[in-house]
Amino acid sequence: MRLPALTSLVALLPALAAVAAQDATPSSSATSAASSTTSMVSSVASSASSAASSASSSITSASGSASSSSAASSSSVNPLTEKPAAAVPSATGSPSAVIPSGELPPSQELCTSPIYCPGPLLQAVQLAGIFEDSKTFVDKATSRPESEVVNNFNQLGGGNTSNITYEEIVQFVDDNFVAEGVELVPADLGDEFVEDPEFLQGVEDEVVRDWLKQVHSYWELLARTTNSSSPSGVQCDGCVSSFIPFNESRVFVVPGGRFRELYYWDTFFVIEGLITSQLQSVVKAILENFGDLIDRLGFIPNGNRIYYENRSQPPFFTLMIDKYIEAYNDTSVLERFLPLLEREMSYWKTNRTIEFTSPFTNNTHNITHYKVDTSAPRPESYREDYETVEEAAQSGLELNETSKAQLYSDIASGAESGSDYSAARWSTRPTINLTDTIPAQRFLNTAAQLPVDLNSILFACEQKLSAFYKVSGNGTQANATRANYWAQQAQARKEAILDVFWDPSKKFFYDFNTTLGDRAPFFTPAGFFPLWAQILPQEFINETISIDQRRENLQAVFSGLRYIIDRFNGTLPASLITTGQQWDFANAWPPHTYIALEALRNLPDMLASGAQLSAENGTFALIPMVNGTNQLGQTQDTLPVQGLENEPGSMINETSAGATDPSDPSVELTPALNTGNNTSGESWRDELVRELANRYVASALCSWRATGGKLNTTDAAFQPVPDATLTANGLNASTAIGNMFEKFNASDINAAGSGGEYTVQTGFGWTNGVAIWLGGQLGANLTRPECPPVVVQETSTAEE
Repeated sequence: MRLPALTSLVALLPALAAVAAQDATPSSSATSAASSTTSMVSSVASSASSAASSASSSITSASGSASSSSAASSSSVNPLTEKPAAAVPSATGSPSAVIPSGELPPSQELCTSPIYCPGPLLQAVQLAGIFEDSKTFVDKATSRPESEVVNNFNQLGGGNTSNITYEEIVQFVDDNFVAEGVELVPADLGDEFVEDPEFLQGVEDEVVRDWLKQVHSYWELLARTTNSSSPSGVQCDGCVSSFIPFNESRVFVVPGGRFRELYYWDTFFVIEGLITSQLQSVVKAILENFGDLIDRLGFIPNGNRIYYENRSQPPFFTLMIDKYIEAYNDTSVLERFLPLLEREMSYWKTNRTIEFTSPFTNNTHNITHYKVDTSAPRPESYREDYETVEEAAQSGLELNETSKAQLYSDIASGAESGSDYSAARWSTRPTINLTDTIPAQRFLNTAAQLPVDLNSILFACEQKLSAFYKVSGNGTQANATRANYWAQQAQARKEAILDVFWDPSKKFFYDFNTTLGDRAPFFTPAGFFPLWAQILPQEFINETISIDQRRENLQAVFSGLRYIIDRFNGTLPASLITTGQQWDFANAWPPHTYIALEALRNLPDMLASGAQLSAENGTFALIPMVNGTNQLGQTQDTLPVQGLENEPGSMINETSAGATDPSDPSVELTPALNTGNNTSGESWRDELVRELANRYVASALCSWRATGGKLNTTDAAFQPVPDATLTANGLNASTAIGNMFEKFNASDINAAGSGGEYTVQTGFGWTNGVAIWLGGQLGANLTRPECPPVVVQETSTAEE
């Protein structure tokens, strides 16, 4: 059955034509433009932003997403009740105008669907820009058999893809596809879900406790299972969808918003929250679902869609199994999963690992990097990728077919990294354009970067695999052999990490840039991953060095983090370079806070004890400086500016940030906001943990409240935001329940993150998971934040 939101869209075309008539392009001009790649891409660039606004008087936007740096102007659409998106013709021309067209990319060996993979059908629909988000179309199932859909497409434009009109493509989608996400239905968590899980008892602050109780309830909103009548979303015999079904219908948790399937690395942080929320069966079901994907593909894709089958994500599956075993002492899962873990590790070794000779020691190591085998746009971001590559001349690049293929690969490799995109990490020109993210992406060289975080994750996996074999086979010789093999692999990778990524002068870990022939120049949270994996350089474990010196050396490793907390108001930013990309400043992501916290908590207690070093001139002076370059890769003057949230127009005095009393280094002269309550005798490590954990709570709770979250408290500072303010900021005051954002703003704890290829998403799996995990691990240390006043934003339209 066709869903009503998608029926008879063409009936709306007369009204849409009137809206577009002022800027209509005659058909002959459009046909001519279609033959020009430059004109075509310019049309593509504007169509996505204009399509929804041109139809706003006739069609209610169904995506529910908003684009704004302010949380208050972001959508509060519940990911559970998200409506299907309607196809609308682009405002760049009348409904009878010819859609953009251009040269087709090569056929892709790892993505072969004639509908959901690069080819004439996908290119025509995506370049028409009839959906605000390119992912919308590839998440729709067909309402007719695949062969019939392809045949219907081939008849458009009189059989010529260069002559297809907007009216035809809208009618085609309406006639041949159903709503996105029909494969899934809400999952009932049953009696296992309890309203008051035990972890809440350890959260002492009543405001934080009430907020975390509500966040815990969001698992019911994000839990999904496959539709029993149509597990892959197909509507008829021969119908198809992009969804990769599991071997059986099981529960899993989606991130939220446009991310309506099971995602790989997100789920590690989701699982931390689910374990804390006492949802063992959900965790087990998710692991089984991932096992099904390895059974089918030999690896875990980015998400369970066929258009993700050429790439993975940071490989946390082994560590998810470890978390499950640690929480429930259930080693029986290893019987199924050990062979699957071997297959996944083989995938990364065969497809993503190279031999690399260190310029520092001349030793050769096996190093793993992100390198996706593709020479075409990503289907879910087709229009954006096509513009990036085909219009590269706008950025001074003349690309031949080989260099186009390499750029498409680097774009997909950036997505495989999960940090899509950090221009600071992956681009050779990160700040080429601060108002448009596409130019920096034309200079991606992702595969040329050797990522410290990926290799640290694999080291942790190799260690766990060795441990799994020791407990799974009652001491059999075969298992002892595999345990020894993985222990050797882990040791070799540890040596590589310490050789290639550790900078002993700056006392931090960095990616290695093979284009530069040196370690990357900028600080990013990726440098905390080796410490999270409990890799410590010799200067911290060499017993010939005094314990006091080793402790001081270790404080230097975290000196950059200490200064970031002193200088900026939110949690840990993804980089300290402002590029407009969503994995750079000022965006702050939950996984990074988790990894930095665990890096601190995993330090040996002997080294983590003692008070913080004094900082009479501010904590920036404590950051290791070598030959004019410091750990952050920037001076105080070149770092992003931080305003004082409670004093509009004022700026923080960065030169004295974190300065301590000369006679008592435990006392800060100007204490930073939202770092929790200092406790007597706290070590330097415990102080940083408390401060960073509370910064995460401040970012998540304040932005949640700013978007309508309501707390059960008499505290005047946490009364609901007035309806008039919510309404003025583009929210529906009657339905706003508070947004848990996928990313935050390190400079404004009332705001969501911004930038990137899609509007900020709410839900949100890993945000909730890290928040709940914090409640379970550090509940006694979490205090209610001082949230800035929520004010009416100057620009706050939901269509921005």
